[in-house]
Amino acid sequence: MTKPFERESLGDLFQNAEIRREAMSAATGETRLDKSAPKPLPAWRQRLAGLEARVGQWPWASIRQSVLLLALLGGGFWAWDNRSWLNDKVTTAIAEATGATVQKIEVTGLTHTAQADLLNSLGLGRGSSLVGFDASAAKARIEQLPWVRLASVERQLPATVKVQIYEHVPLARAISGSVVFVLNAQGAPVVADTANAFVGLPLLQGEGAPNHASELFARLQPYPNLLLQLREASWVGERRWDLRFVSGVTVMLPAGRVQEGIELLVRLEAARHVLTLNDGVVDLRLPDRIILRLPATVAVTPVTNLKPASHVSASSAN
Repeated sequence: MTKPFERESLGDLFQNAEIRREAMSAATGETRLDKSAPKPLPAWRQRLAGLEARVGQWPWASIRQSVLLLALLGGGFWAWDNRSWLNDKVTTAIAEATGATVQKIEVTGLTHTAQADLLNSLGLGRGSSLVGFDASAAKARIEQLPWVRLASVERQLPATVKVQIYEHVPLARAISGSVVFVLNAQGAPVVADTANAFVGLPLLQGEGAPNHASELFARLQPYPNLLLQLREASWVGERRWDLRFVSGVTVMLPAGRVQEGIELLVRLEAARHVLTLNDGVVDLRLPDRIILRLPATVAVTPVTNLKPASHVSASSAN
């Protein structure tokens, strides 16, 4: 056996403790436990280490790219699904930053159209953003309103929107089934008169009356006195008109000679006041005579200056 002093001398040759222990063991021939050798790991730690090794071998670069792609796709789908909300938020923020918000809306030409319906179609109100406002689209929406024939929408800087509308002119009423419609100057239906708001307009009757109404009223237009007193116009036999006035008198116009019949009626009214006849009939259908049919109860009238019989015939007025 090596003496103790020899062991100690050998130990001094090595500063590193591990090397010193190995050298001492080799010199003395002693066998000793190597404390630096790793101890066996528990089973659960071994399984965990194996899992970590496998996870470490995964293609993390590809996984990161896939996750990023999924995030982008998810964000894109969310933005598309909420595009209206995002657009409102963005445009509102820009409008507030630039001062491009509605402070005044000027509307002209509004008669029969409800103001609320117009503003709803315009899509703007006081304080609304003007960023991205499409005047052409607003014009198209307004022109879809029943009474609106034409419209113009113009933005005036900095914060004013001007709207000019041109409405249909209510010409007459017509019955279709059980519904009374208001007709425009072309004889086309505009709205249903469910509230009887247009009872002052003449009522058209007879099959096909609306199709011929524009011509009749164009002929009557130069004579406002006739238009104001007209209450009904019946299209008879799909060929001519019977006009009924507020006094109750009915004027039978000739077929194919509407203008001639109206001019003759105007002369008769000026000379004889025929529109004052209560429930009488002025028959202008014949080209060479005028036929008046008066109730038996009618007294002396300016039409004849005589006490009339049930039927009175007169020649055409000059």
